[in-house]
Amino acid sequence: MTLVVQRGAVWEVRLDRPAAANALSPALVDALHEVLDEAATARPEALILTGNRRHFAAGFDLTGLSRESDASLACRFLRIGLLLEKLSTAPYLTVAVVEGSAIGAGADLVAACDHRLAGPDARFAFPGARFGVVLGTARLGSITDPLMFLGGDTVAARDARGLVTGAPGELPGILDAWARTDPETRPALLAAARPVHSTDAALAALTRSVTAPGLHERLTAYRHRVLSSRTPSKEPS
Repeated sequence: MTLVVQRGAVWEVRLDRPAAANALSPALVDALHEVLDEAATARPEALILTGNRRHFAAGFDLTGLSRESDASLACRFLRIGLLLEKLSTAPYLTVAVVEGSAIGAGADLVAACDHRLAGPDARFAFPGARFGVVLGTARLGSITDPLMFLGGDTVAARDARGLVTGAPGELPGILDAWARTDPETRPALLAAARPVHSTDAALAALTRSVTAPGLHERLTAYRHRVLSSRTPSKEPS
């Protein structure tokens, strides 16, 4: 199992790979695509995305990297890019609730949501620039100062201005306020509240970055640096 989903007026989707720090494996990414596709048809009022108290999501899963190729890695990144676009344009309110680490593509999942609620122990990092992958950069720049994050350093929730919009305790009030809006006006409210963002431009930038020769070599070198510094090896973009 990679996801736990509770359906209703509000859907709760919990990433469930605790042994792998909720790293985004191909199976987990496929499961998220399936849930978002289902939700796009079911049209819940809102969808809440969570992890566990230690890890929201550790990012791009580098397990089995030696068996990957430039092409297979590029396809995986593009699949994540499409997932982010699907989440950021969802026809319902989206809320990420982060209690632990949100790294790389995991942090990009958070940035793609309408509300981004973080507990005191939450922390974020966007290390994609360290291995030449442009994933979610334009979206991040539309909600905060990207220079705060794009060096790849870890940023605590209290310092993540713009990215973090509130605390987990605010979730009931957010859902209650949304439930009291007129369902017919919700699409217009979402469109007005969401940052102006070009899906085509975002995917084009990602495609250019992951099709540059040497993706496997760059990720291998990055993973080696991570392991050498004794930080998590299931990684980011």
